[in-house]
Amino acid sequence: MRIHHPVIMAIALTLTMTVCNQQQALAASETASNAPELPPMEAGPMAEAPSEYGIGTAFVSNLTVNGETRVNTDTMVQKIERDGRTLDVYKHSAASPDPGGACAGETHALWDSKTQNWAGCMANGEVLGESKPYTARFEWPLQVGKTWRTQPRWVDHVLRPEWSGEYWADYEVLAYEEVTVPAGRFMAFKVGTTQTQFNDWYETTWYSPELGAVVKAAWGRKQENGYGPLEGSWELVSVDFK
Repeated sequence: MRIHHPVIMAIALTLTMTVCNQQQALAASETASNAPELPPMEAGPMAEAPSEYGIGTAFVSNLTVNGETRVNTDTMVQKIERDGRTLDVYKHSAASPDPGGACAGETHALWDSKTQNWAGCMANGEVLGESKPYTARFEWPLQVGKTWRTQPRWVDHVLRPEWSGEYWADYEVLAYEEVTVPAGRFMAFKVGTTQTQFNDWYETTWYSPELGAVVKAAWGRKQENGYGPLEGSWELVSVDFK
């Protein structure tokens, strides 16, 4: 077989470049091995789940629903076992407004003791609606950039039982920032939904690791949501831990 000179030159050039590249790679490897190790990149602030709150713990807040604001006090009155988990039962100082929603007129709220995730709402001893497993607005530990998906089963016991079913929502720790509320100024992790199954509701929560509690929250339902539109917000005024 006859090989033209240009082909031979190309093969020779390729072999020369290969040897040269191998020598350069070896030199670079030796240099890298002799170089001092760089310190690991700092991961940034991180927050673990807070210690469980005791019975008698009370949160005073400014609660705003559809433009109407009132001062509200939530006091933990007991702990109960449900679905294999311990839940904190908080009594509202007045029935909570949720126009058109499953939790309209709720007198008590249920929260997971260990994760501080919402578990359900009650009125006069009856569970109106609940999330199983509990809505994961928090996936501990918190760190900016962390993402997760929660897929609980919503159970409406009273208003729209036929709407019970699974749904998913994507959450992200969006920022670690300063936030000012009536209770003071805090550095807090901002955690919010980035996408929900039907994109018809949202929530954002600010958690202060210094205080070990939520200091601010905002949530809402869009017009296309089956329960109807709603806008709500919550800001901490004071807290008495037990």
